[in-house]
Amino acid sequence: MMKNYTIDGISVNDSRNGKEPLVFVHAFPLSSEMWRNQAEYFSGKYRVITYDVRGLGKSRSDDNQFMMEMYIDDLVKVIQHTGASKVNAVGLSMGGYIIQGAVLKNPGLFKTITLADTKGERDTDEALASRAGSIKLLKSGGRNEFKSVFVKRLINEANYNTELRTDIENIIDGNTDEGICGALLALATRYNYLEGLSKLGIPSLILVGMDDILTPLPDSEKLHSALKNSALCVIENSGHMSNMENPSAFNTSLENFLKENERD
Repeated sequence: MMKNYTIDGISVNDSRNGKEPLVFVHAFPLSSEMWRNQAEYFSGKYRVITYDVRGLGKSRSDDNQFMMEMYIDDLVKVIQHTGASKVNAVGLSMGGYIIQGAVLKNPGLFKTITLADTKGERDTDEALASRAGSIKLLKSGGRNEFKSVFVKRLINEANYNTELRTDIENIIDGNTDEGICGALLALATRYNYLEGLSKLGIPSLILVGMDDILTPLPDSEKLHSALKNSALCVIENSGHMSNMENPSAFNTSLENFLKENERD
């Protein structure tokens, strides 16, 4: 049974079972709801913690003017609240960016990191222009158009006309336009992580959906190259949302990685 509490405005779900912490950080523009399958699967083995990134889900904000550094500091607060010396952290897409920033800022907080469907570089000029266009669209009442276009890029063709698409759309519908725009600003203010990651020896797992078009395999290969103590695994039958599209393969890969790195 997950318990919910708030840390400095951040809504946190915590199994609080006394086991080793396993923290999940969600993708844009979703919420911790995207980790339902993983929370159920791992809760008997780990102290599972999920949370809503500031401005999204139940972590509502009056401001919604965010930078990536604020998201990074929020993750550090959540980890420190666990009281654990080190945690296992899993992030997908935006969640991966947040974890990369946090591990570079406070490497001692992490036992392992898992980076799924993400990359280590900042936005290109084209991507920055696209984010600006999304903000403009949302602020002009184009929420449905934004959602329709973006969800089509999140999951592969085989999974598009399924209940999964409805599930993802429902999670997005739980977020405000202002919160989504705030997350877009934060994404645009992240920096390049690859050089810093190359100096770390933290055990790392890199997962990527075979059909991911937002952060395709070459992005994961760059992360794998930078993180010297890392493994790379491709999740079949999956696009960008590999944990939701193929949860069985995602969970098995993550579980095997965590077991390999069990230690006191």
